[in-house]
Amino acid sequence: MAHLFLSAAHKSSGKTTLAIGLARAFVRRGVAVQPFKKGPDYIDPLWLGVAAGRPCHNLDFHTMSAREIEDTFATRMAGAALGLIEGNKGLYDGLDLDGSNSNAALAKLLAAPVVLVIDARGMTRGIAPLLLGYRAFDADVAIGGVILNKIGGSRHEAKLRAIIDHYTGIPVLGAVQQDPALEIVERHLGLMPSNEWTATEATVDTIADAVARQVDLDRVLALAQAAPQASIVRPPIGGTRASDVRIGVARDSAFGFYYPGDLEALAAAGAELVFFDTLRDRALPDIDGLFIGGGFPETHMAGLEANASLRGEIRAALAAGLPAYAECGGLMYLCRRLKWKGDVRDMVGAIAADVTLHARPQGRGYVRLKETGAGPWPKAGDADETPRDIPAHEFHHGALDALPSDTVFAYEVLRGHGLDGRHDGLVQGNLLASFSHLRDTGMNRWAARFVAFVRRCKAQGADRIRTTAAAAAPTATPIRRAVRGSAATPARVHLVGAGPGDPGLLTVRAKEILAEADIVVYDRLVSPEVLALARPGAGRIFAGKAARTHFVEQDEINQLLVRLARGGKRVVRLKGGDPFVFGRGSEEALELARNSIAFEVVPGVSAATGCATRAGIPLTHRGLARAVTFVTGHAQDGQEVDLNWKALADSKTTLVVYMGLTNAALISRELIRAGLAPATPAAAIEKGTTPAQRTVLTTLADLPDCVVREQFRPPTLFVIGEVAALAKDLNWASEIVDCERLPDDRTAHG
Repeated sequence: MAHLFLSAAHKSSGKTTLAIGLARAFVRRGVAVQPFKKGPDYIDPLWLGVAAGRPCHNLDFHTMSAREIEDTFATRMAGAALGLIEGNKGLYDGLDLDGSNSNAALAKLLAAPVVLVIDARGMTRGIAPLLLGYRAFDADVAIGGVILNKIGGSRHEAKLRAIIDHYTGIPVLGAVQQDPALEIVERHLGLMPSNEWTATEATVDTIADAVARQVDLDRVLALAQAAPQASIVRPPIGGTRASDVRIGVARDSAFGFYYPGDLEALAAAGAELVFFDTLRDRALPDIDGLFIGGGFPETHMAGLEANASLRGEIRAALAAGLPAYAECGGLMYLCRRLKWKGDVRDMVGAIAADVTLHARPQGRGYVRLKETGAGPWPKAGDADETPRDIPAHEFHHGALDALPSDTVFAYEVLRGHGLDGRHDGLVQGNLLASFSHLRDTGMNRWAARFVAFVRRCKAQGADRIRTTAAAAAPTATPIRRAVRGSAATPARVHLVGAGPGDPGLLTVRAKEILAEADIVVYDRLVSPEVLALARPGAGRIFAGKAARTHFVEQDEINQLLVRLARGGKRVVRLKGGDPFVFGRGSEEALELARNSIAFEVVPGVSAATGCATRAGIPLTHRGLARAVTFVTGHAQDGQEVDLNWKALADSKTTLVVYMGLTNAALISRELIRAGLAPATPAAAIEKGTTPAQRTVLTTLADLPDCVVREQFRPPTLFVIGEVAALAKDLNWASEIVDCERLPDDRTAHG
């Protein structure tokens, strides 16, 4: 089986970015990629799973035996053509002096060739002894190639390649230039998780584009295919018990830290997993048990507090005896209040303690626990009457304030910090909550024990908890007016501006309407992140258009909106930018009015204002531009672009051109012919307001060549006028690149 190990000399070398790019680049080629991550981690595997389209699985010496690592690798490789293992920290880093739990040890166990990612910033000749030392340190580690990362340009790359070839002979498989567009935001616990990032797919695609351009994918794949076949026998597949209990699992942008294998183990033990959203769902689903994993409740504390209805239901259900398990972020959510960066927010209140998040980690790394016998579940090892210590891990900045002196704990902490440095696993009724993260492996089959506990509670009558809790929970007060219609009285249609791409630019009203939609009719310019804000379960109808291609004709869209509204549905027509700015929203509104369908128009940030502002270009500026004109640069089918070029060629008016990419040459030529100076500053903005935004500065004369040379694609906006030059000083959100005309006899060596 083809597989390789991606490692580095030290942490923060860019392994995860390269792994994301490689996974998506190979998937685009039709190669099924199975990602793995060394050690305990949730965030990197979330990104790798998105990139590969398959869940990423962890391989960890602390929680797994060597045999289980081999078996897990073999089992998860089923159906995959390439195994991509991302290491943690440096190749030889690990806890033990002998390196028995290092990345190198894992690579040897799985007979995986190693590709070293080297952060090459500031390096030239010094890279040679580094690589020679890594190769000589352990001759059994097969270093098959190196990828140079964060290089300073083509000259830097050429020097490094020559040095590596001369002194080491290690193949250089790629050289990726330093580029802020490839960086994923980091915060107090590492990378921002993909389940929180507003443009996950766009970010993954941007990284994959860069990796595909700058890494020799064929040589990487050949190295993986040449890997020795590991002597691994796939274990027999275990039986799965029919579902007889329902366990609610909080999974949303606040809580997303779950090992895929653990969720599978819960299902195999007989649990039907019912996922719910702590930010949007007003009530608990019909469940017999509850699991709230880790995440970042602190970055969503305002939204969690706002959902008072769900908080009340959870508090009442736990008080009535609902079996529940919470880890880290889930523990913090169940406490009374959460304090972070001077802000204090109410949480569930089931645990009589407040949580304060500190600047420094309170617990970080591997944990080993010993059960006290006070936990609600069957003890680990009870089946063979052999008690075991439990391997786990923790990484948290939170600490519980004023924990009651009579608190019952399920664990004594042998290694790590837990709740207070000595204990972890707070027990309250049928609730077990801890800072430590468990993992369902041969060393601790916690999933089956938790499901067995839920099943026992249900058999003893705890299934009556739901009605008891519902009676005890406070009645939720509606926070929005009810506008849902019926078949007899058509509901109104909401024409909602989705803005140019960034969901953070949506209006409050737009978010309210999306959260209550029955059906969303959306176009090509609506980003997936905006679409994801629609009510879970809402129907989605794509009515997108591209240049010269209409997926659905406008007349058909008009009639579709009428039919949907007459069916009593709450219809949201989601349109990129503003519905009444080149969005044909007025045509749709007129059709609704002719059919006596009530409608509402919710304005959106237009591409002109959103993209220009994000690029640092004011559309008006005293002394430079006293007015601004918006035009479209595309033509009706079979016709030429029909614009008053003379009126548009005004040096004191900023010209914003939508949909003009295809006709860039014509626009430039006609404006110059009408009298606008060829040297007039011009900007092209691609994918504005998204993490993939690109902005280039050029002149009106050079604009057509620039967009071709830079391979711009729709959606691209042109801003033409003296104000465009201000981007050099005012850009605040994205890099601005000068796109000057090169001489016709330019050479390729730069």
